[in-house]
Amino acid sequence: MARKKARRRLPQEPEEILTLAQRSLNLVKPYLRWLLVGGGVVLLVLLGWSTYSYLTYRREAQAQAALEQVRPGLSQPDKADEILKALDRLVEEHGGTNAARLGELYRAHLLFQTRKYEEATKAYEALQAALRGKDLMNLRPLVTESLSYCYEARGDYAKAAEILKPVAEETKGAYQTVLLSHLAQLYDQAGNHEAAAALWQRLLNKAPNPALASYWKERLTAAGQKKR
Repeated sequence: MARKKARRRLPQEPEEILTLAQRSLNLVKPYLRWLLVGGGVVLLVLLGWSTYSYLTYRREAQAQAALEQVRPGLSQPDKADEILKALDRLVEEHGGTNAARLGELYRAHLLFQTRKYEEATKAYEALQAALRGKDLMNLRPLVTESLSYCYEARGDYAKAAEILKPVAEETKGAYQTVLLSHLAQLYDQAGNHEAAAALWQRLLNKAPNPALASYWKERLTAAGQKKR
């Protein structure tokens, strides 16, 4: 008996295809409005983000260009007043940008360099407060150390030590050694010889730098004598 050959399914007629498309549309139709709304919202969000990114980049580029114009004058003490005014304008016109934040740092440094220690102190304190919320460039340790130098220059060694201590404890490696040594000197100058002696001993207990070990021993001995 001959086997029946399987009949190939004929291609769908146009009317059948149209019917399937209509059924699919009927299934989606109740949700079509929400799909369109959702797609529109996504499009608006993407458009808004692109615009924001472009404007942010443009503002940062303009601020950076303004900073580059000011930067050469930082090494010219005779132009200090002119540069300070230029930095003030930069911060005012481009506030919120990374370049403006650097402008604030340069301004504070220039005030310190020109021995305007009280103004420099206020500038560093304002910058330190601003960095608590947003510190993308990790400027806080540098600003805090600089603020400590301001109080030291004003003769307030206890305050300078208080400010420097957290940074010295957080830092690692050779730089921590430098900061701890400076902190010990501040304690000595402030009359806190016990704290100074503890730091000199701590430095000696670490893998001592041969070039500095003898100096630390001398300072430890001197601090011990002052404690009596």
